[in-house]
Amino acid sequence: DENIRINRGIANGELTMREAAGLKMQEAHLRREAIRYKMNDGKIGPMERAKLARDNRRLSRNIYRQKHDCQKRF
Repeated sequence: DENIRINRGIANGELTMREAAGLKMQEAHLRREAIRYKMNDGKIGPMERAKLARDNRRLSRNIYRQKHDCQKRF
């Protein structure tokens, strides 16, 4: 789960609070989007599933980049 990765990054100092807040906002947007798709007809179609997968990969990549950008939390 991406939330666990974000929380671990905060705990070990790899993420600043500002970075973590931005990543958590991205994650919340992704979850809201999935809920919105399910509310339309109770199912997630193939195009919606592909968009969610792409957005999830983007979030995962952003988490990796933020954790490895050599900024430390003080």
